[in-house]
Amino acid sequence: MKKYMYLSLFVSLLFSCNSNGQATDSLSKNNRSIPASNFVFSGDYNDLLTLQMASQITGFDASNAIKTHAMKGMMTETLRYYWENDRKVEIEGSTLPRVDRVQINWIDDEADMDSFLYFIDPEKHPELIKVNGVGESAYWNSNKKYLEVYYNGISFRLEVDISNDDTLDKEKTIALAKQIIDAKLK
Repeated sequence: MKKYMYLSLFVSLLFSCNSNGQATDSLSKNNRSIPASNFVFSGDYNDLLTLQMASQITGFDASNAIKTHAMKGMMTETLRYYWENDRKVEIEGSTLPRVDRVQINWIDDEADMDSFLYFIDPEKHPELIKVNGVGESAYWNSNKKYLEVYYNGISFRLEVDISNDDTLDKEKTIALAKQIIDAKLK
Protein backbone atom coordinates (compact mmCIF):
# COMPACT_ATOMS: atom_id res chain seq x y z
CA MET A 1 0.00 0.00 0.00
CA LYS A 2 2.85 2.36 0.84
CA LYS A 3 4.40 1.67 -2.56
CA TYR A 4 1.25 2.90 -4.31
CA MET A 5 1.11 6.04 -2.19
CA TYR A 6 4.75 6.87 -2.93
CA LEU A 7 4.32 6.06 -6.60
CA SER A 8 1.23 8.28 -6.92
CA LEU A 9 3.00 11.10 -5.06
CA PHE A 10 6.03 10.79 -7.33
CA VAL A 11 3.90 10.74 -10.50
CA SER A 12 1.86 13.78 -9.40
CA LEU A 13 5.04 15.72 -8.61
CA LEU A 14 6.56 14.68 -11.91
CA PHE A 15 3.61 15.99 -13.92
CA SER A 16 3.22 19.20 -11.91
CA CYS A 17 6.69 20.41 -12.84
CA ASN A 18 8.29 21.46 -16.12
CA SER A 19 11.57 20.06 -17.29
CA ASN A 20 13.43 22.91 -15.61
CA GLY A 21 11.84 22.14 -12.23
CA GLN A 22 9.51 25.12 -12.15
CA ALA A 23 5.89 24.56 -11.32
CA THR A 24 3.55 25.14 -14.24
CA ASP A 25 1.45 27.60 -12.18
CA SER A 26 4.37 30.05 -11.94
CA LEU A 27 4.64 30.17 -15.71
CA SER A 28 1.06 31.27 -16.21
CA LYS A 29 1.35 33.88 -13.44
CA ASN A 30 4.46 35.44 -14.93
CA ASN A 31 3.39 35.17 -18.56
CA ARG A 32 3.18 38.92 -19.12
CA SER A 33 5.28 41.37 -21.00
CA ILE A 34 8.43 42.54 -19.26
CA PRO A 35 8.17 46.18 -18.15
CA ALA A 36 10.05 48.69 -20.27
CA SER A 37 11.77 50.01 -17.14
CA ASN A 38 13.99 48.48 -14.51
CA PHE A 39 11.67 49.66 -11.71
CA VAL A 40 11.06 47.05 -9.06
CA PHE A 41 8.57 48.03 -6.38
CA SER A 42 10.24 47.51 -3.01
CA GLY A 43 6.99 47.57 -1.07
CA ASP A 44 7.71 51.08 0.22
CA TYR A 45 4.91 53.43 -0.85
CA ASN A 46 7.40 56.33 -0.66
CA ASP A 47 9.00 54.85 -3.80
CA LEU A 48 5.94 55.95 -5.80
CA LEU A 49 4.65 59.04 -3.99
CA THR A 50 7.12 61.43 -2.38
CA LEU A 51 6.47 64.50 -0.26
CA GLN A 52 8.05 66.59 -3.01
CA MET A 53 5.57 65.26 -5.58
CA ALA A 54 2.60 65.83 -3.27
CA SER A 55 3.77 69.35 -2.44
CA GLN A 56 4.39 70.20 -6.08
CA ILE A 57 0.95 69.04 -7.30
CA THR A 58 -0.88 70.87 -4.50
CA GLY A 59 1.22 74.02 -4.44
CA PHE A 60 1.41 73.71 -0.64
CA ASP A 61 4.62 74.13 1.36
CA ALA A 62 6.23 70.74 2.02
CA SER A 63 7.39 71.87 5.47
CA ASN A 64 3.74 72.25 6.57
CA ALA A 65 2.73 68.76 5.46
CA ILE A 66 1.79 66.04 7.89
CA LYS A 67 2.56 62.50 6.79
CA THR A 68 0.67 59.40 7.88
CA HIS A 69 1.41 55.89 6.76
CA ALA A 70 -1.49 53.83 8.09
CA MET A 71 -1.62 50.03 8.00
CA LYS A 72 1.98 49.86 6.77
CA GLY A 73 2.79 46.48 5.29
CA MET A 74 -0.85 45.44 5.10
CA MET A 75 -3.15 45.16 2.10
CA THR A 76 -5.00 48.38 2.97
CA GLU A 77 -1.80 50.37 3.51
CA THR A 78 -2.24 54.09 2.81
CA LEU A 79 0.42 56.77 2.44
CA ARG A 80 -1.10 60.20 3.01
CA TYR A 81 0.27 63.73 3.03
CA TYR A 82 -2.08 66.38 4.35
CA TRP A 83 -2.15 70.06 5.15
CA GLU A 84 -4.37 71.87 7.63
CA ASN A 85 -5.25 74.94 5.57
CA ASP A 86 -8.55 75.85 7.25
CA ARG A 87 -10.63 74.65 4.30
CA LYS A 88 -14.32 74.27 5.06
CA VAL A 89 -17.02 72.17 3.37
CA GLU A 90 -20.79 72.24 3.54
CA ILE A 91 -22.31 68.85 4.39
CA GLU A 92 -26.05 68.59 5.02
CA GLY A 93 -26.33 72.21 6.11
CA SER A 94 -23.32 72.14 8.41
CA THR A 95 -19.94 73.76 7.80
CA LEU A 96 -17.13 71.36 8.66
CA PRO A 97 -13.33 71.64 8.53
CA ARG A 98 -11.55 69.54 5.93
CA VAL A 99 -7.85 68.86 5.51
CA ASP A 100 -6.20 69.05 2.10
CA ARG A 101 -4.69 65.68 1.23
CA VAL A 102 -2.87 63.57 -1.29
CA GLN A 103 -2.88 59.81 -0.80
CA ILE A 104 -1.94 56.57 -2.50
CA ASN A 105 -3.10 53.09 -1.55
CA TRP A 106 -3.91 49.60 -2.84
CA ILE A 107 -0.54 49.28 -4.61
CA ASP A 108 -0.23 45.90 -6.32
CA ASP A 109 3.09 45.09 -7.97
CA GLU A 110 1.97 41.71 -9.30
CA ALA A 111 -1.02 43.00 -11.25
CA ASP A 112 -1.93 42.22 -14.80
CA MET A 113 -4.62 43.91 -16.87
CA ASP A 114 -7.16 41.14 -16.26
CA SER A 115 -6.75 41.21 -12.48
CA PHE A 116 -6.84 45.02 -12.48
CA LEU A 117 -10.13 45.09 -14.40
CA TYR A 118 -11.53 42.29 -12.24
CA PHE A 119 -10.62 44.18 -9.06
CA ILE A 120 -12.21 47.50 -10.07
CA ASP A 121 -15.00 45.84 -12.13
CA PRO A 122 -16.05 48.79 -14.34
CA GLU A 123 -19.04 46.88 -15.78
CA LYS A 124 -20.69 46.65 -12.35
CA HIS A 125 -19.78 50.19 -11.31
CA PRO A 126 -21.24 52.89 -13.57
CA GLU A 127 -19.55 55.54 -11.43
CA LEU A 128 -16.20 54.46 -12.92
CA ILE A 129 -15.25 56.62 -15.89
CA LYS A 130 -12.44 55.54 -18.24
CA VAL A 131 -9.58 58.06 -18.32
CA ASN A 132 -7.48 57.98 -21.47
CA GLY A 133 -3.79 58.87 -21.53
CA VAL A 134 -2.98 57.66 -18.02
CA GLY A 135 -0.92 54.48 -17.90
CA GLU A 136 -2.25 51.46 -19.73
CA SER A 137 -5.64 51.79 -18.07
CA ALA A 138 -7.19 54.21 -15.61
CA TYR A 139 -10.66 54.81 -14.19
CA TRP A 140 -12.00 57.78 -12.23
CA ASN A 141 -14.48 56.95 -9.46
CA SER A 142 -16.91 59.87 -9.73
CA ASN A 143 -18.61 59.05 -6.41
CA LYS A 144 -15.55 58.57 -4.21
CA LYS A 145 -13.25 60.94 -6.15
CA TYR A 146 -10.18 58.77 -6.71
CA LEU A 147 -8.31 57.31 -9.67
CA GLU A 148 -7.51 53.62 -10.22
CA VAL A 149 -4.38 53.23 -12.39
CA TYR A 150 -2.64 50.29 -14.08
CA TYR A 151 0.77 50.53 -15.74
CA ASN A 152 3.37 47.85 -16.51
CA GLY A 153 2.35 45.37 -13.84
CA ILE A 154 1.71 47.97 -11.13
CA SER A 155 -1.74 49.14 -10.07
CA PHE A 156 -2.60 51.76 -7.48
CA ARG A 157 -5.34 54.05 -6.22
CA LEU A 158 -4.60 57.77 -6.04
CA GLU A 159 -6.51 60.71 -4.60
CA VAL A 160 -5.89 64.46 -4.49
CA ASP A 161 -8.45 66.33 -2.37
CA ILE A 162 -7.31 69.95 -2.03
CA SER A 163 -10.35 72.03 -2.96
CA ASN A 164 -14.13 72.08 -2.97
CA ASP A 165 -13.98 71.88 -6.77
CA ASP A 166 -14.29 68.24 -7.88
CA THR A 167 -13.07 69.07 -11.39
CA LEU A 168 -9.85 70.64 -10.08
CA ASP A 169 -9.22 67.70 -7.74
CA LYS A 170 -9.75 65.25 -10.62
CA GLU A 171 -7.33 67.20 -12.86
CA LYS A 172 -4.70 67.26 -10.09
CA THR A 173 -5.14 63.52 -9.43
CA ILE A 174 -4.71 62.69 -13.13
CA ALA A 175 -1.67 64.97 -13.40
CA LEU A 176 -0.08 63.33 -10.34
CA ALA A 177 -0.73 59.82 -11.73
CA LYS A 178 1.04 60.80 -14.96
CA GLN A 179 3.91 62.26 -12.93
CA ILE A 180 4.27 59.06 -10.89
CA ILE A 181 4.33 56.97 -14.06
CA ASP A 182 6.82 59.24 -15.85
CA ALA A 183 9.13 59.76 -12.87
CA LYS A 184 8.95 56.38 -11.16
CA LEU A 185 7.67 53.64 -13.47
CA LYS A 186 9.10 54.36 -16.91
